Amino acid sequence: MGSLNLVVPLVMWGREAPTHDISCVLLTQDVQTIITGSRDGQICVWDFEPPKLKLTPRCLLVGHTASITCLAPGGDARGTSFLVSSSENGEMCTWDLRDGRCVEVLRSANIHSSMKAYQMLNVENIRLFCVGNYPEILVYDPHTLDILFSLATRIHPDWISALHILRPPRRNDEVVLGVTTGGWVKVWTVSEREVRPREPIFEHESKMIRSLNALCLVCCSYNQRTVLIVSQDDWQIYDAGDFSQLCKVLVPPGERWMGGDFLSADRVLVWNDMGRGYIYKLPTKLLRGKAVSCIVESRVFHNKQAENDNPVKYGVVQPSTEEKLVNAPAWQFLTIPVNNGAEKLLLRGDCEGQVMLWRLADVSDNQLMQIKQVQPFKALIFTPTLNCSMMKAWAAMTPPPIGVLDQLEGEKHPPRITASLFLPLQGRLACGRDDGSIILVPATETIMLHLLHGKHHHYHNWAQPMVLRGHQGRVNCLLYPHGESPRYDMSHLVSGGIDFSINVWDMYTGNLVHRFVVQAGQILQLLVPPPTCMPRIQNCICSVSEDHSVALLSIKERKLVLLASKHLYPVSTVKWRPEHDFLIVATQDGSVYVWQMETGHLDRVLQGVTAEEVLGACDEHLASTGAGGSGSGGSDAGLANPAVHLFRGLRHRNLAAIRHAAQRGIQQVLGEQNNHQDIHDSSKMRTCPLMIQGLRTNKQDANSHVLFFDIEALIVQLLSDEYTLMSPGTLEANDLIMSSQYHRMNVLTHPASPEAAKKIAEFFGKVKDKAGEMEKKMKEKDKHDLLGRARDRAVIMEKKLRERDQQGLLSRVKESAESVQNLIQNKVEQSGFRPTTLSSSKDGTGSGRVQIPRHFDVTAQTLQIGQMLMSLLHSWGLDPSLDQTCEHTLGLLRPRVPVSYGLISKSGYMSLLMPTWHPVREDDMPAINLPPDLAAELPPEMVTLEHRTQVFTGRGHWEVSPALTTHHLLALVSVANTLQDMNAATLIPEEERRRKIHIQSSKSNQNSVSNHEDEFSKQQSVIKQGWSTLTALHTVLLPDCVVASGATKYQPPMVEILARRWQDRCQEVREAAQALLKTELTRMGPEGRQKLVEMWSPHLPTHTEPLPTGPTPYTNHEPPSTPRPDQPSSKSTAGNSPVHTATNGGNAVSGNSGTNNERPMEPHPHLDEDHYDEEMDGETCRELVAQSEGRKKQATAIILLGVIGAYHGQDSAEGFGLGNLAMQTSKALAYLVLAPGSPKLPAHTPLRRAAIDLIGRGFPVWEPYLDVAKILLALLDLSAETDRLAPSMKYGLPLIPEADSCRTASNALTLIAEAKPPAFITTMAREVARFNALQQNAQSLQLNIHNTVLHRAKTEILRVMEYLIVHKRCHIMDLMVEVMDIVLHCVDPGHLKSRGLNEVFPSICGFPQVSHCPHTRRIATGAKNGSIAMYELRASKCQMIPAHGAAVTALSFSPDGKYLASYSMGENRLSFWQTSSGMFGLGASQTKCTKTFSTVPVPDIVRMNPQRLPKLVWISNKTVVHMMADGTEHRFNA
Repeated sequence: MGSLNLVVPLVMWGREAPTHDISCVLLTQDVQTIITGSRDGQICVWDFEPPKLKLTPRCLLVGHTASITCLAPGGDARGTSFLVSSSENGEMCTWDLRDGRCVEVLRSANIHSSMKAYQMLNVENIRLFCVGNYPEILVYDPHTLDILFSLATRIHPDWISALHILRPPRRNDEVVLGVTTGGWVKVWTVSEREVRPREPIFEHESKMIRSLNALCLVCCSYNQRTVLIVSQDDWQIYDAGDFSQLCKVLVPPGERWMGGDFLSADRVLVWNDMGRGYIYKLPTKLLRGKAVSCIVESRVFHNKQAENDNPVKYGVVQPSTEEKLVNAPAWQFLTIPVNNGAEKLLLRGDCEGQVMLWRLADVSDNQLMQIKQVQPFKALIFTPTLNCSMMKAWAAMTPPPIGVLDQLEGEKHPPRITASLFLPLQGRLACGRDDGSIILVPATETIMLHLLHGKHHHYHNWAQPMVLRGHQGRVNCLLYPHGESPRYDMSHLVSGGIDFSINVWDMYTGNLVHRFVVQAGQILQLLVPPPTCMPRIQNCICSVSEDHSVALLSIKERKLVLLASKHLYPVSTVKWRPEHDFLIVATQDGSVYVWQMETGHLDRVLQGVTAEEVLGACDEHLASTGAGGSGSGGSDAGLANPAVHLFRGLRHRNLAAIRHAAQRGIQQVLGEQNNHQDIHDSSKMRTCPLMIQGLRTNKQDANSHVLFFDIEALIVQLLSDEYTLMSPGTLEANDLIMSSQYHRMNVLTHPASPEAAKKIAEFFGKVKDKAGEMEKKMKEKDKHDLLGRARDRAVIMEKKLRERDQQGLLSRVKESAESVQNLIQNKVEQSGFRPTTLSSSKDGTGSGRVQIPRHFDVTAQTLQIGQMLMSLLHSWGLDPSLDQTCEHTLGLLRPRVPVSYGLISKSGYMSLLMPTWHPVREDDMPAINLPPDLAAELPPEMVTLEHRTQVFTGRGHWEVSPALTTHHLLALVSVANTLQDMNAATLIPEEERRRKIHIQSSKSNQNSVSNHEDEFSKQQSVIKQGWSTLTALHTVLLPDCVVASGATKYQPPMVEILARRWQDRCQEVREAAQALLKTELTRMGPEGRQKLVEMWSPHLPTHTEPLPTGPTPYTNHEPPSTPRPDQPSSKSTAGNSPVHTATNGGNAVSGNSGTNNERPMEPHPHLDEDHYDEEMDGETCRELVAQSEGRKKQATAIILLGVIGAYHGQDSAEGFGLGNLAMQTSKALAYLVLAPGSPKLPAHTPLRRAAIDLIGRGFPVWEPYLDVAKILLALLDLSAETDRLAPSMKYGLPLIPEADSCRTASNALTLIAEAKPPAFITTMAREVARFNALQQNAQSLQLNIHNTVLHRAKTEILRVMEYLIVHKRCHIMDLMVEVMDIVLHCVDPGHLKSRGLNEVFPSICGFPQVSHCPHTRRIATGAKNGSIAMYELRASKCQMIPAHGAAVTALSFSPDGKYLASYSMGENRLSFWQTSSGMFGLGASQTKCTKTFSTVPVPDIVRMNPQRLPKLVWISNKTVVHMMADGTEHRFNA
């Protein structure tokens, strides 16, 4: 599972603990946490309670792909501790120890053998000094994993095998001691002042000593001149002054030293690979009558050793019981300062997963003398103080942790699960076991049975398993071919076992279809060939065996097709080259075997660089296939000339290659037009909201199971099922689509000529005739020629494309007649999603709809998944009344056990909580809430389990970590909002079926009124209120409720994660993130927000250059690069988006043209992408990753500060009132809106959408620092296609990026207009005036006026203006002339030829200052300054007439159009105007005032109410009535 989506993992560990072969161990300095790394690549974090000597496994960190070689502390920051791990394949990771979240990943060629964390002087963060298989010491930043500097050697450079860092007294620098594998000691002096990036620091001293392959180098902390060097054969003491050897001890026979440390100035602890440690007393010299320990400053100490001067072994550290270890254990010695001195702890982890801790007590000299006097001499035995392991922790749990097959009866010791496979389309989980049986169980029913209470425990047929028996031993692997490709039979399940057999099963009947036994070893892996292979190979499966062979088995023919069995070493990789008919097998010795699949011959064996190139070419081919789409056409993008492949095919007599090369030639002739027709993002398709993955840390372990709840897929599935039930009228009534409104606006902005339909028909006729002629010409060509036949295919393809284009154009004309099913399917496909009932074939050859078995209900499975997720995430016990509503009304079920959650972080690395750990300690748990009679009936262990479950689900769930709280709140709130929006859906199956039947019946009988309608509506309101209350609890009230329940460490959500989800692709997740972030910012208060601003404002970009300009009326550019049905879309983002171009002859200015001390504006395009290319390596990779992380922080800062400014910026206390912060934030937002698309910043990304949205939300704060005209034009440019791309603002299904940007821009325009109506109206009026001036000179300037923004966005402008007229009436009255200018620009003049303005745009006729005369085709509008704007629609002119000394209150044309009456309430005057034209209609028309009358003054209370203004009503051609709001009338004659 990638980290891009919102995914909630959950683990079912099973009855057996995972094995943990410990390779390294680390005890933190606070003695609260122990970390163990394993040889299988996992890291286990343990909670340690020293007073109780209790060790509890807390979480398992999964991500490394090789053995962990070393661990080091990463320092503390932001209230949490970090851990750095390194593996033997060069992977380095930084983990957050609070929740196990991976925060940084590095893959490099440097393999570390040891890492030392050290706090340098005058440096805030600690540094990691690393040594390994490279000839220097690398110093890393633990948080970013950047190499800060390196320590290199000039003399005899070699690998550094051990190092030690110390700070000598009375010095301000650090001394680094290192010893090479060849026995050279190096000394470096390091000061932070002397560090230069990319410049190595060379050693200051160097000396050869007698120690090869040293494992450990330690300077005594009690006396820094004493140095201990341990190698596997001996350990030695040296003088640090001249590195002279003082003493040496050889290893006991059959053992190897592994490391050591100083217990005191004269005591040494050394440990070996057999799991024991030895304590030595260093030689003592008598000096002036006093016993002096090993002081190297003493000149006597350097004398020649006597026989009795050897170190004395007086203590042995060993386990309580004798043991034999397969692998060497891992050790760590730690001295912990305490009040009375120091506590000396020795920690050991072994291959059995045991963690042992010894507390080493000091032995005084007197005690040592007494020990020596005892004959025979016996060393002291130190036994472990603590001994714990995962197995012991599992055994202490009663009942044991749950597993997926625990419901099977009659199995006291069930066989281990050795292979698992989830079948999403079947809703079943297949589990292979080590006794040869395969168990098929319904996945969701099984999980609900183990995790949730409910009625299903009483159903006898709930989660019934199917057992398949046919293997004679362990089942190693499972494969469902139909899940990989729809070309296979959907009933077939394939299994491979230890008995050399491959069985093909019928899943529905349980019968064994066929049994293959063709390989002489156990089956290790089963694969499916790619869809571009030959037809015969496409019916095969590929199996890899332990006998180093690879077989192709035809399921259709039920026989062996190819057995590749000449490999000398085990198979490591199987790859394909379908166009050459090659099967490529890589073995562990680096060889590559190339097999011809059609003939079964071994073509060649490659080694070395050539083998790597062949494997790399297969990877490139796979990537190009994925990028090019399905079929053979897409797989050839970017490959060599087809003639080269044709020649290769002839040379190697490969018929498949010859055929493929010929087809490729035609595909290149056709171009990539097929790939550009689909505007849907097929890479983000989803099939099932739940995925189950088997997990085991070792091949010998039983499978645990990780459940992945994909929140986005669940929401899409729920909404798709819901929308399919609705009619177009219901969708329109619920504001899910706005086709009628957009259609009405679109009609007004386009010509109303009666010849339009005729012209369209003629155009279609020409297109059809042209297509027919082309088809006829192409068919007459030679059909026997190979290229000719391919061209026939091209013609057919071209004809289909043209037919689709025609249908796309016709569908626009017939949009009102579109059926609801086509509408929903179109929107679902635009979202890039397809529900499970609609998933189509991957290779384009299958049917459009998957044949799901009749007994499997996808909708029911989706509801069960939603029921599981909401039941597990809900906070039970915080609100008892809500809990009752959730159980009886909403359909939630109470959890049975504390759930082991997981967390997906950077690069897909996971942390999985252990079932042995509980976030609330036993001493802090409140009393159990259980009825006494029930508690008496239950066993004590069940009462304890119920108690732990109640505490976990109520408060403990939210005390784990901020990241877990964030993801779970996002999932909970988004799904709850989805269910609330679905006409108040419930998760009770019976109620949900009743609700859907009611919707369908009301859809079929729309005219009949059901007797149960009122009851149904009442029930729906109760359900809606229940979901609303649940959302309010987790959005607003959760912190207070958790604290009230007794929690002391509630973990609030992380605002940076919420900020990155501000414009999530899924609408419901987006709204949940916005609500949670706004609530959290409010809860912080001004001080918390100020700290947040101080933390993130340094990451804001700065700009000194002008911002890029948006589209303007002058710019003659093409329409935006949003793909249309009649026009192919382009894959490239850069260079094809001419939406944002520079004006006045200037070029768009990018943000990286600032000065050196400024941060260029290069935001991270995808906020949720936490991974980078795994193939990149070395310094270049780290630089790119560092830049990416910087852009990501920059983008997060922009969104976070934009949200704070939008909702709290008007308060001067927030820091935005001072201007500088508001100016920087507004410039950053404006840059994202106005910047042209580029590879670094594509045109349609979540970051751009967030900037668009935040400019709309906080426009009053940003307005002083913005060029409002450019911003509005850019938003109009983005929203010009709203009627086609975005169904509405409330449409729940995710849209393609272009449509989402369109919808966001439309919403931002509405917010800007609502917040600042005068600014919007005056700016748009000014742009309309400039557009009109440009239109008059368009021909001379050679400009295409139809491509300008103001022309294409007429529909959107008209929509916003209608919104303002309805909701902001008082602002409109002050700017009536400007409003009329904008409206007349948008409305096509043809509509006003035969109809009045009150019919065309009735909302504006509600103002008494507007009057339209259809006879003379004039519109009069009164202005606030007393003038009258007279619009001559025939001549497209406007004349301003000075009429009154105060604002014009009312205007009205006489019925015959000869007179115009105007009235001004401010000066109490009514005037009559008459328009006269020149002789014979020539010359300019003149409007003159013919009469003026004084009117009765209007009371002040009427003046202040715009709804009660006087009106003018004509009762004849020469008589007008002055009508007051109270009914008073006064008549005046013209």
